[in-house]
Amino acid sequence: MRDSRSRICSACGQRAAPVTENGPLRCRNHWCSAPGRPLEAVFWAGTYEGALRQAVLSYKYHADLRWARVFAGMLHRLLLRHATWFEEYALLCPVPSFVGPGARRPWGHVELMCAEVSARAAGEWPVEHLVRKVAETEPMSATTQPERLRIAGESLSRSLVLAPGACAEGRRVLVVDDVCASGQTLLAMARLLRRAGAEEVAGLVLARASLRS
Repeated sequence: MRDSRSRICSACGQRAAPVTENGPLRCRNHWCSAPGRPLEAVFWAGTYEGALRQAVLSYKYHADLRWARVFAGMLHRLLLRHATWFEEYALLCPVPSFVGPGARRPWGHVELMCAEVSARAAGEWPVEHLVRKVAETEPMSATTQPERLRIAGESLSRSLVLAPGACAEGRRVLVVDDVCASGQTLLAMARLLRRAGAEEVAGLVLARASLRS
């Protein structure tokens, strides 16, 4: 039976529950309870299943760019609907795509979504490309959690670098991605930005993988 005191962790979206009977609620993701965690929270517009999942796949892997405006509309409505959640954040920073030789796709799918959000918001949500991706990495989709951890700890962390002239010092940043499954990409971005002096980093994603009970 599900514990009546269970709730959703504000940082990763997984279910939090007491570690011991009548004990304090705690997320089962080890990094959420770690001191000085780099990622404050993750906000999402929808669940990665059904029609939304098919649309994301069509956009990313079949270059159906018409979805960029649709997805931007979903994110913008989330920002408007929960304005008090986001009022302290100053900018959107897309998770960058690698578009050099050997890239899986020659365009930045998250960057395009962010540009559409900024256009809809009429400058209220500026986009700054604080991070660059300098090499292609193995895809994390359809992989096991140990594989995602390995990719994140090896090639992903090495491929993300601060963009020339980027200034994160003292800023509160919303990192935007299309899908959050394990949170490893958002964590890698948050670690880099926090090392660069960002005061706070949170994730804003189009779709969150289904929560595990």
